Amino acid sequence: QQKTVGSSVTASVGMSLAQSQSLPALSPLSHEASTTSISTFVPPLKRRPLPGLKGSLPVLLLPRTRDRQVGNYGPLLLEIGSMRLRDVESMKQEIPKVEGYGAGAKVRHAFRTRVAELVSDVSIQNLAAATEALLALHSVDDIALVEEIERDIPGAKPSAPSRLAPLQDPYRGLEERIGKLAFAGRDDLNVLEACLETATRLGNAHLIRMNVREAVAGCLIRWVEETPLSETRKQTEVLGRLFELEPAMMTALEQRLVRRAVRGFPDKGQLGGFIKFLLDLQDSGLRFFDGPGVPILDPPSISYFPPLRLAVLDAVRGMLLRWSITRLAEEFNGPLLRLCSEFDMDVKPQVCLAVSQRVVLEIEALAEQVRREGNCIRLQEDMIRWATFAISASSEDLLRPGILSMQQLLSGTLTYGSMAFVAAAVTPGCPEMPTGFKGKAAELGKRSVEMMDLLAQVKKYLLGNPGPMDELPDEDVILDAVLEKRDPARKTF
Repeated sequence: QQKTVGSSVTASVGMSLAQSQSLPALSPLSHEASTTSISTFVPPLKRRPLPGLKGSLPVLLLPRTRDRQVGNYGPLLLEIGSMRLRDVESMKQEIPKVEGYGAGAKVRHAFRTRVAELVSDVSIQNLAAATEALLALHSVDDIALVEEIERDIPGAKPSAPSRLAPLQDPYRGLEERIGKLAFAGRDDLNVLEACLETATRLGNAHLIRMNVREAVAGCLIRWVEETPLSETRKQTEVLGRLFELEPAMMTALEQRLVRRAVRGFPDKGQLGGFIKFLLDLQDSGLRFFDGPGVPILDPPSISYFPPLRLAVLDAVRGMLLRWSITRLAEEFNGPLLRLCSEFDMDVKPQVCLAVSQRVVLEIEALAEQVRREGNCIRLQEDMIRWATFAISASSEDLLRPGILSMQQLLSGTLTYGSMAFVAAAVTPGCPEMPTGFKGKAAELGKRSVEMMDLLAQVKKYLLGNPGPMDELPDEDVILDAVLEKRDPARKTF
């Protein structure tokens, strides 16, 4: 009879535990185990509530202490457990008021653990607030206090809700968070700027390791080396601030621009667009033409130039040497002329020498076509382009041929390699026109006046008056200005 009563009581207790709303549901196996072991069940000891609080503190799994005064700071521990980044500064004022060795150690450890939780999961928008929180913690948690906590509370555990790692070291936690944010936002310059500012500030305060700053700087250098230059133009303001924090970024970008200038510009408009991009950076305060690289010797001028300035100068020299007269007439304007005016002490004299040499070589090449009686229509068009190029160069005073070259250009129609020699060959009505060109006289007459007008402007500049002409002279005056040294007795070529 006693066995029957005992088994019924055991079954009823097991059913009540299984159906209890305050306990999780039991599986059939756990229900069977509870019914078989209920007779030997020993109830656990109740957790003694802290004085002044209802219940215990399951949120903060803090180590035990023998200081009985810790029970007086239960509300403070609850406030620390629910603290946010904006509350760290105000909570810092309450920590020194805790009395008692054990109670003070426990409260400081709870404060430190909570700050570690917050900074270990901070967003990029709250990174500045996390920096202020870590600085506030440092004023409470100095090196001696950290050693005291570790001696007094061995094997401390993180708080229960998040269990982020590493929670015992908030400085290490923020280090890892900065690294994760920088890697996740490696394509966003604003994110990298915020990470670099935080790492620099905390690194200078010796709160985090400097290799964190080096890692963020590596992401920034990768950005300036791989991002398209069109995007770099849009971020000039942010780049200006970052170059002050990390000068290696400016060196990396300068080296990239030098490599781009050395590769050459085969397509139309590339060189002008590249120089315009550099001049825009120069206007925004990013003066890459002035460094930061070490000056390099330029053998033709026997002068030292900053790396990017010398690379652009070599690109302009190559353009003047290799490009056709058609492309020179179209692209030698705007940014190229402004480049010479910006650096009139070193770049302009070198460009002037290259321009003057190309002008003389080109007119000699046109004279050779006249001697061979090539395509006269193409020859006239090239002569117009030559004059257009010469006028563009003269607008910035870049056309300065030597004495012998000047005499050659200004000689008469009988001098091989002069302007008059080529102009007379493609001008209808001139006795110097070759016989093979006379069949195209009607087509040559359509642009003869335009050609004479341009040549008159070039000659006026070479004679020492580079100012613009107020009024265009008559056709006869234009012809006389170019052909004034023609031998009237000569009637054939």
